[in-house]
Amino acid sequence: MSTATAEETKAPSAGILPLIAVANLIVCAAFLLFAVPFYWKQIHILHTWPAADAQVVRAKVVPVRSEVSEDGQKVYDSDVQFLFTVNGKPHIAEVFSHRSPNIEKVRYETNKFTVGSHHSIRYNPTVLTDVRVNAGYNRRFFFAPLLITGFGLIFGAF
Repeated sequence: MSTATAEETKAPSAGILPLIAVANLIVCAAFLLFAVPFYWKQIHILHTWPAADAQVVRAKVVPVRSEVSEDGQKVYDSDVQFLFTVNGKPHIAEVFSHRSPNIEKVRYETNKFTVGSHHSIRYNPTVLTDVRVNAGYNRRFFFAPLLITGFGLIFGAF
């Protein structure tokens, strides 16, 4: 039989809760600091890369040769080529995206870029083949930094 009172049995755990709260805040701050360069890169693209109208000249689903998923399935990419002009000269940029072992998902995303359609792009003025499609202040363009921020806020909430 223990003669300790209820107050004495709760005392050790009372000192741990503030420690856990501080640890969570530190992890939250670490995630938020980790997200800053990702936000900076996307904002830098929006403010320094020129915009252009680009025409889709090719859009197809292609298998990724170097990757096989864990269960042995092939992995697919969306391969889209854009034609755009800079200072009157035509340039072609190729974008690979939407990597997935689910070919239907990749095909769905690829079908958004029908040949002949026009899309807004931003291009890197030093490397004209480096482009971003539909860049803007939206969830899709800022997905990575928003995801990192979300993880940080989860720790901050607890």
